[in-house]
Amino acid sequence: MDDTSKQKLKNYVLWLLARQEYSHKELIKKLRAKEAPESYVEELLVWCERLGYIDEARYCDSFLRRQINKGFGQKRVLAEAMNKGVDRAQLLQLIETLEVDWFQLAQDAYVKKYAVTAPNLDYKDKAKRVRYMMYRGFSYEEIDFAMQAATMGE
Repeated sequence: MDDTSKQKLKNYVLWLLARQEYSHKELIKKLRAKEAPESYVEELLVWCERLGYIDEARYCDSFLRRQINKGFGQKRVLAEAMNKGVDRAQLLQLIETLEVDWFQLAQDAYVKKYAVTAPNLDYKDKAKRVRYMMYRGFSYEEIDFAMQAATMGE
């Protein structure tokens, strides 16, 4: 691999990292898509980590905050984290540290989607709402809490 190609890949990685945080796994995938040699990929990523451009703890924090702001529940956050290459143990520890109130998050997501909630929903409407909330990653307890809180609010 010549110096020009190496510089192009280095510029590409720096351009990506200037826009947003990436995990180690995501950068490897992007560099492989550019057909970068494995040896240079590792060398480049070690260089980025040494300079502080890649930081898994910072990425984990950024990832979790983004998911919470999107209104996702813990199950969805953990599933997305696995796809992105986030360390599960590190993420769970961060969730503990931040003391995320998943019940409040579920209630906010429910109210945002279903501002008007009739006290007596028929089975079909209730099942549809539960499916939506489960897709967002909330547990049955969190969904039940959100639905009850929404009907009491009226």
